[in-house]
Amino acid sequence: MLRKSSTEINSFQEQMNSSEITIILNGKRIKAQNGERLVEIIQRHDIPLSAPCYHRSLTETGHCGLCLVGARRKATDKFSVVFACTATAKEGMEIDTECEEAVNNRNELFRLHLLRHPLDCSKCDKVGYCFLHKFASQTKFSGFTRIEQGQLQNVKYEEFGQHISFDAQKCIGCQRCVRFCRDILDEELLSFIRNENGFEKIALYPGKNLDNNYSLNLADLCPAGAFVNKDCVYQPVEWDLISTPSISTESSVGINTYVLHRDNKIFRIRPRENKYVNDAWMSNSARNEHKYFENKKRLTRITQNGQRVHLEMAVLQMVKSFLTDELAVVCSGNMSLEDQFVLRKLLDSIVHGMFFLRKRRVSDGFLISDDATPNVNGAILNKIITKEKIVDDLKELNRRIQAGLCKKILSINEDIFSHGVPYALPDDVEIFYIGTENNKTSKRATIIIPVTTVFENTGTFINKDWRLQKFYKAINPPSDNIFPMWYVFSLLSNVYLGTTERELLWLDDVWKNMTHDVDLLANVDFFNVNLSGVLLKKHQK
Repeated sequence: MLRKSSTEINSFQEQMNSSEITIILNGKRIKAQNGERLVEIIQRHDIPLSAPCYHRSLTETGHCGLCLVGARRKATDKFSVVFACTATAKEGMEIDTECEEAVNNRNELFRLHLLRHPLDCSKCDKVGYCFLHKFASQTKFSGFTRIEQGQLQNVKYEEFGQHISFDAQKCIGCQRCVRFCRDILDEELLSFIRNENGFEKIALYPGKNLDNNYSLNLADLCPAGAFVNKDCVYQPVEWDLISTPSISTESSVGINTYVLHRDNKIFRIRPRENKYVNDAWMSNSARNEHKYFENKKRLTRITQNGQRVHLEMAVLQMVKSFLTDELAVVCSGNMSLEDQFVLRKLLDSIVHGMFFLRKRRVSDGFLISDDATPNVNGAILNKIITKEKIVDDLKELNRRIQAGLCKKILSINEDIFSHGVPYALPDDVEIFYIGTENNKTSKRATIIIPVTTVFENTGTFINKDWRLQKFYKAINPPSDNIFPMWYVFSLLSNVYLGTTERELLWLDDVWKNMTHDVDLLANVDFFNVNLSGVLLKKHQK
């Protein structure tokens, strides 16, 4: 399905931009890379220039004409008007973004876009991020009143798929959508045509639709709001929401995301650009991860035998049970690096059997890998498990239970009855559950401790390529009785060891201990890890 990954495109660009050159930009000498697009150079120096049809991960076209600038190779030559999105930098080139001919052409083209564009900004999802607004404010564009000459038409959406619709009135002909389908999805799904009135528009190929798992990237790509995510039609617009950086737990790829929220409610998730992982794209399924927790019945109370108790009492009773029989621990690959580190500290002191579940799914060869667990490499790094001992089911645990070798089971965010353990267990088998949702295991457990989700906590994952990536807390958990998993493990460790030390009850203390104990993290400062992450070691297939 997919032809070009973001890494392939970036690698090609890096090969082109291999040598540094000197050019003149608006009278100033600057450094640039040979073969670099002029639009990238201009935008890097914070000079106002709109280029709505340009995207660094798509093939260039020069359709809209709004990036016209003056350029010449020699001081004796005349400035000629070029498209900044297609023209490339050469040694000694001079660029003038305020060239009179270029400015006049840009303004006239911009006027045409405004005349065709409907006046529905108050309900458009692109409000606050629309290139038309930005261009007009940057250039102080004026010359006519849109209230008199603009369009006040009803929105006429065309259904392009189950999740996305199209408003032809807003289309500016940038063809980002066409190129995304062709360059990234390797499918000819959209075409750019002229209708019966002579206006250009986007149309679906006959018999095609946009029901693939990456269609909603078109709503992100569209600079003028022509493509609309149907789920966002009756939601607050993006500029009115808080954006918090996060990581998708859909698979081991570790798609970078922004969680958009307000008033302790998540409204949507959109991609966060990271050229090392997902470029500017994400799957539709990853956009709906928050709905999974909203639809599932969350655990909100700490209980023992169905009765509500304080966290300290639940921890004390669990530790007392640990002392009587051998403990089997069923571990989830969705735990953060911090969760895993503190758990290992606890397990180092307890005789146990460890079962680390890896969940499988069908890879699409792009942003969904066959490993549906986001932090397997973190567990390997923390020495909770070796790669060879990761399991896909719990048949071995069931064998030990039936043989009478296992009387205590600690399930960490996993439903053991969905992975090979029958619900009809011997009466003397006791289950403890630390997790997020109500399931068969939590119903069978004697002690239940609810914990936070990825949206309610701050921490790190290590993706399949061994890139350490941070996620941040976006919302508060639905109850004051819900704590981070690493905090619960820390209390368990303190009570089990009979220590009063509080060294692992704060996130920065957890990281100080990790950098001391884990060799690959020795030079990593959690608070200075940037949003693109840190590559811990080269990926080994």
